[in-house]
Amino acid sequence: MSRTSTTKAAKAVKKRRRHQSAKAGDAGQDPQAARAAGPGRSAAPAEQPERIGAGTPRESGSGTRPTDPASALPEPRAQDAAAEAVRIAEAAQAAFDGLYTRNAPALLRQVELLTGSMPLARHAVHRAFDLAWQRWPEVAVDPDPAGWIRAEAHHHALAPWQQLLPWFRTPPRERSPFQRLPRGTRHAVLLHDGLGLSLRRTAAESLATTSMTRRRIVRGREALGEGAAVRLGDLLDEQPQPEYPAAMVRELSEQWLRIRTVGAVGATVLIALVTAVGLVFGPLSDRVAADRDPVGQRTSAPAP
Repeated sequence: MSRTSTTKAAKAVKKRRRHQSAKAGDAGQDPQAARAAGPGRSAAPAEQPERIGAGTPRESGSGTRPTDPASALPEPRAQDAAAEAVRIAEAAQAAFDGLYTRNAPALLRQVELLTGSMPLARHAVHRAFDLAWQRWPEVAVDPDPAGWIRAEAHHHALAPWQQLLPWFRTPPRERSPFQRLPRGTRHAVLLHDGLGLSLRRTAAESLATTSMTRRRIVRGREALGEGAAVRLGDLLDEQPQPEYPAAMVRELSEQWLRIRTVGAVGATVLIALVTAVGLVFGPLSDRVAADRDPVGQRTSAPAP
């Protein structure tokens, strides 16, 4: 056999093998091709779709997305915030009502002894609690809320201009020996001997130095005589009832606060309008005056 015949035979074998491999691949994809491949030749198994089961990760593009831990947290609701605000408001009201119930009767008696006027005492105590409710966040965190209100009531009642009002004025003949003392002496003796405050605390509340406060207490005791502290304590035990309940004091305070706010806004708007009118018509009036009497055309008076 020649070399050329051998080469042609090898190429024919290779071509037949490629043809058989192509038939086997088609038979694995098409059932009819598998039957045509002939007996004894098994078709290649068809590719099965991938199953998603236990232990098989799901592709990111197919199925649900993973849950974000931050988005799984519950968001605060408006109802919870409103309920918390209501709870805080109710706690503040309860604390103020308790402070008023415990201290208002005693404070009324103190101011009455200082001034000799029950109308002035009621006015000063009501004003002190009114101011305390308006500034309640500040008063609530004060180390001594009762002392804060007491200082406001005492200083307002002992203001010199209060005696100028006829409905608060006490005739001299109706004043007790304690009420005839000077204002500073009355205040120091009441705080130190009547309420039992220390000398330093008495000086701080009466807005005086420690040495001056000591001299006032000594002079007050000498003027009142022996046993003045005991008699003053007995007088303080008689405590009248306040005119208004705590809830009404809070309601009146809020009403007056709204009235004062509206009045302040109205006054601000009125001042702004007056200022704007002045800025607009001020230059206009100057221009009119200049037109009536132009510069350089004024007639001079004839010489005598």
